[in-house]
Amino acid sequence: MGYRVLLSLAMGVLFPITVIAVPIQDELDRNQAGNHPGVYPEWQGTPPVYKDLHPNLTDGINEPHPLPSQVKRDIYTQLLRVEPVDQVQSKVFNSDKFNRLQRIGVLGFENKTFAPFEDRAAGDIVSRQLYHELKNNKSYSNIIPPQLMEDARLKIVKSPGSSSGQNMTDGDEATPLVSADKVDAVMVGAVSKYTDKYIDRSGEIKKSIASGLEFTAFLVDPRTREVLWGARFVGRQRPGFQHFGQHKGRWQNKEDFTRSAMKYVLKEFRDRPVNNIKHPVQ
Repeated sequence: MGYRVLLSLAMGVLFPITVIAVPIQDELDRNQAGNHPGVYPEWQGTPPVYKDLHPNLTDGINEPHPLPSQVKRDIYTQLLRVEPVDQVQSKVFNSDKFNRLQRIGVLGFENKTFAPFEDRAAGDIVSRQLYHELKNNKSYSNIIPPQLMEDARLKIVKSPGSSSGQNMTDGDEATPLVSADKVDAVMVGAVSKYTDKYIDRSGEIKKSIASGLEFTAFLVDPRTREVLWGARFVGRQRPGFQHFGQHKGRWQNKEDFTRSAMKYVLKEFRDRPVNNIKHPVQ
């Protein structure tokens, strides 16, 4: 017996036994072992995006839509159903009148930007950029800028319990939008996003690399208030070589990006048949 004990002790000295501790866990780890969150952080939600490249993204679910007061909601809903191309949804509602337009007056756009990215100049800047893009189109005889159209702004019809910020009702259709002897159509619109800032993970507002923009534009018959054409732009300057050629290979500020966006928003105005110029709207 003593011989066996001495033999066991001798074997332990000559051949030490290595003990390996293995944590006991399920095959599908539910973190019972208490992994350090700094090493294996718990993944929640969708993968994060580079927010400095997406200044138009916010966490709100009840944000204001860029719907101008002169346009009915069902027209805007039709526009939302259009498949976007180059971040633009557009639709010609009356091709006959649209193709024969010669004189267009541009009203200042409604500003619906909201905190924390509110920009009080957004409506004026976007409508002015739209005016300049239309002015460069030589197929129109007269494009009237917003500053000369201010006296022709729509007079909102007020009724008990209503406010001037509400959208057009059926009773408003009897009131001409502007004097019909000055223009064939009036361009109206609204801006809900015009920003170059974003909110980081800490909740702080930071300057963004890209610019974000969301607005609508509608061409309206001044006599009947019929919507002839409409477009909605929502997006931001997109990264990548395939897109940088559109912006001369640089990141653009808000105003420059708006100018670039107008070329896509007003595509139908450049592509309309030129033979209709001889038959203007009566």
